[in-house]
Amino acid sequence: MLLSAIGAGVGLANGIYGMFKSADAAKEQKNLLKQQEAKNNAWYERNYYQDYLDSTGSKAAIKRVEDTMRRRNQEAQATAAVTGGTQEGVLAQQANDQKLMSDTVAGLAARGDEKKEQVDAVNNQNQQNVMSQKIAQSAAGENGASQVGSNSMGLIGQALQGVNWGKSGASSAPTVNDTIKKNNLA
Repeated sequence: MLLSAIGAGVGLANGIYGMFKSADAAKEQKNLLKQQEAKNNAWYERNYYQDYLDSTGSKAAIKRVEDTMRRRNQEAQATAAVTGGTQEGVLAQQANDQKLMSDTVAGLAARGDEKKEQVDAVNNQNQQNVMSQKIAQSAAGENGASQVGSNSMGLIGQALQGVNWGKSGASSAPTVNDTIKKNNLA
């Protein structure tokens, strides 16, 4: 009887200790998920709201077009001076160069829109991943709490079965009939 009560008590203590360790691990997982969400949000804000025309690649493309325009204009002016051409040829070259710049900027803007769509897709996937992890963590916590409760009740039941309820040689809890007979209610 005493040994079974001690065993049940030790089992209950171990169950409680396990419950606290499980709670600590769950708290750590929640903190890690919060950190990941903050990183994901910072990445999204930085990439989605960035002006694509201000990116290094876009600036380099625009600079190359500007350099090409400058070189063409110099060549057109030099050719006009040597051949005695009119200013219309130079103006036509400048108009072509402006169209090239316009097309380049429009192409970069379209790439910027595509990049925003990609950032949105990655962000949605990141949010789904974090939500899946939260759901899994919640389910694990629910299952763990249920298991601890079940184990605790089982240990308490075992402890009660091992207690001597005042009858010599009795090894189980009194029944309703025992209580009625003891109190002379029958």
